[in-house]
Amino acid sequence: MAGKYINILLAGLLTILLSACSDDRDSLSGQASGDPLLTFNMTRAGGDIVSNTLVYLFDGQGSDAGKFNHKVQEVTYGPDQLSMTVAAGTWNIALVTANTDFSSGLIQPVRSVAREDSKMWETQPVGGTLPSMPELRTASIDGQLVVGGQDNSVAGTTILSRNVALVKVVIADAGGLDVNGTHNFELKDVPTTLNWEGGLFPMAKNPRVSTVPMTGIFRVKDSTSLPGHQRSDTLYFIIPAHKGNDYLNANPKDTTESHMKVSVDLACEGGSRFQKTDVVIPRVPRVNGILLVRLLVGGKLDVTADVLGWEDVELNADLSQTQLYTDKASVGLSHKDTLYVNTNAPDFTVDYPAGGWITSVRKIADNGVEITANVDTYVDGQPRSSYITVKANNVTKKIPVTQRPDEGTITVNNKRLVFCPNLHTSKQVEITSTGGNWKFLTTNPRKATANVQSGNAGISNVNFTRSSVAYNKTLDEGHLVYGDTLVIVKNVMTLDTDTIRLVNCYIYVDNDNTIDAVAPQGTATQAVTNSQDVIVYGGTKMIENFNPQQAWIHDISWDPIGQILSFTTDRNTGNANPEDDDEPRSGTMTFRHASCPDYVVTANVYQDIIVTIPPFHYFVVKFTWSGSTDVDIAVEFTGNHLTNVGNDNSLYDKIPVGFGMQANNPGKGVTGPGGGDNNGRESFAYNGGTLLEWGGDATKGQGETTFFNAPLFEGDANSPRKIKLEVYAIWYTSSKPSNTAMNFHMYAYENGTMERGTNASGDNNKFNFYNRGGTLLYSEGYAITVASYGQSKAKTYTTSYGHIATITYDRVKHSASVSVHVPNTKLTTTRSMNTNVVETSSEEVIVEPEMIGRDENGKAIYAE
Repeated sequence: MAGKYINILLAGLLTILLSACSDDRDSLSGQASGDPLLTFNMTRAGGDIVSNTLVYLFDGQGSDAGKFNHKVQEVTYGPDQLSMTVAAGTWNIALVTANTDFSSGLIQPVRSVAREDSKMWETQPVGGTLPSMPELRTASIDGQLVVGGQDNSVAGTTILSRNVALVKVVIADAGGLDVNGTHNFELKDVPTTLNWEGGLFPMAKNPRVSTVPMTGIFRVKDSTSLPGHQRSDTLYFIIPAHKGNDYLNANPKDTTESHMKVSVDLACEGGSRFQKTDVVIPRVPRVNGILLVRLLVGGKLDVTADVLGWEDVELNADLSQTQLYTDKASVGLSHKDTLYVNTNAPDFTVDYPAGGWITSVRKIADNGVEITANVDTYVDGQPRSSYITVKANNVTKKIPVTQRPDEGTITVNNKRLVFCPNLHTSKQVEITSTGGNWKFLTTNPRKATANVQSGNAGISNVNFTRSSVAYNKTLDEGHLVYGDTLVIVKNVMTLDTDTIRLVNCYIYVDNDNTIDAVAPQGTATQAVTNSQDVIVYGGTKMIENFNPQQAWIHDISWDPIGQILSFTTDRNTGNANPEDDDEPRSGTMTFRHASCPDYVVTANVYQDIIVTIPPFHYFVVKFTWSGSTDVDIAVEFTGNHLTNVGNDNSLYDKIPVGFGMQANNPGKGVTGPGGGDNNGRESFAYNGGTLLEWGGDATKGQGETTFFNAPLFEGDANSPRKIKLEVYAIWYTSSKPSNTAMNFHMYAYENGTMERGTNASGDNNKFNFYNRGGTLLYSEGYAITVASYGQSKAKTYTTSYGHIATITYDRVKHSASVSVHVPNTKLTTTRSMNTNVVETSSEEVIVEPEMIGRDENGKAIYAE
């Protein structure tokens, strides 16, 4: 194929500079803003081609994809290389060049205008005639990603091919012309304009043509070997040509349909003139090709034309009037085909390129030429082209030969097999193969399995069985098994293929087939849930025919692109027993798979009205109380084991923090008083940070806090998705106190740091943690009753302490839900937008008394 090739190497900053500092914007001299360096290694291109190359950038993604952005101004030209700085991003790159300086005639594209709508070249008349244009070459490199701050190794090859056609016009045979006269020629309706996609403007089928002709003057001479015959020299014209989307094919379809015309005014012997106007050329020009126009001048003007490769052998009739015709201008075959030759010569010869995929060309009976091709080296979906030559006397005809499938020689009776669980687990397809055996090119597809992989010519019945796996969201197996795939069946002799689409429908509902519904908050009566708990595979990925079984679930819709199930739920109010208002509740909804309508799924819907907490960094549990009676708390992670994973979560499970808790699971964590005077397990680490931390033992009403550091669970494969934190509390007294009321508060913070207070009493006291610099996302409070009491029960906290609450943290959704287990009254929810200030409350201020000793458990005793 004619054309220069460009090897494209997309490179970022030099490696040595990246190793030093990839963000140093002054590292490369001359590279303002530190944009990556883009280099084109241009092999097999002459120096003129390289030095004349211009580079234009069009947006490569988003809503402006394909629209002009800017011309690269600073280009460094080497002997066989271009280099320039280009901003990071995805670009569609256009290269334009020629072997002469053409820049003055190039039309600059308009910013934010699509390539096909922007003119690149328009040949303008000069002195009343239309001149030839430069031998313009173009190339498009679409979707090239340039990543800043690193080396890029995107490489490829593209063709920098001519965007023009060469028109060659010759008087192939004439008689009676005056060899000393003037013989005028005009080429009319010539295309003039190209767009920035390389196509004819405004369109290939109806391009802009010139009203001014291209002109030339023939020089005619008599034949020395054939008296009475004459022939001219050849006129050459270079014109714009349409570079369609299949211009590399042997027989492209995306070409112009606009025919040009010729007019002649020839001098005859004796002083008369032979004139013919507007004779249509029977062939249209092809990009990067030669349109050879032959004029036969006798009593009339005959015009013949052939389209040749730019560097192909000319097809000329000789002056001895040898005629050479074939029954087709080109040959398309898979394995074998026959071409028939008609000539007035006594014999002809055939030849073909040696060492290629054409394995045999031989003459057979009735002037036939049998052409045989190698089918074993054929790559499916990549037709290939070559040629044969037929020669009779001095006439040579070059016949393009393309190897491509014999269409219609293999068919399947069902091109789309739809599977779904339980209902459609197997399907049968009938394969008909004519002229050869068949085989599947796609063996053992993951979506469904065929009982055979190949067969003989004729009709074969093949059974496909649906595949399924126990889906797990932490694995990719479900994405491999469910959904769509193509199976290609090929006739191994004729190269023809047909396609079967396997559609393995499946609807997956996360969380044990339960969709978590958003609960209305504040005074809202409804809430909209946009759930990603449902994943749909196969076909259109659509689910439809939604049917909720409860009236409080309604307005259900499905977004197949984002895989989002949206629905509205009402608040849980108006129950017969008012205490049941705003309680959790369950429902169900059914829906079907649009591509397998009888596949229906029933999913559970769970609405938790108790607490819904946004994504956070720190979750704080705080107890406050009145009076002088001491309270102890115990907070621990428990029940979070994953079998055969890591250390079974012994690194953080069953390690309670609080006064005296170092006696449980001893040796783990940090033992200390925190902000108080009495030792306990103060904290422990996990995944490189402090996971759970206790503020200290507050023996009066200052309050005690514990918080956990949520980001340490991010992406933790050793933890379940939902992690439980249990909260316990007890009155530290030998007798039941008269007042068993406490306040239990929970807070969720985004960002900031958790710091202990500094005062011995009151707000900002040293027994409690406070968030500094973050945002309060949530706070919830309960007045609770704690009936448990005792002094020496730290080792039996799970049974002797009161089980206050269970906090369940969802590390995938970055949220938590809370269940309170003791008698409680919900307090008013409070929120603030930042915690740069110290938190305040209206709780009783306690003055810290003097410590006078310690009891038998080591706890400090204070003066009353």
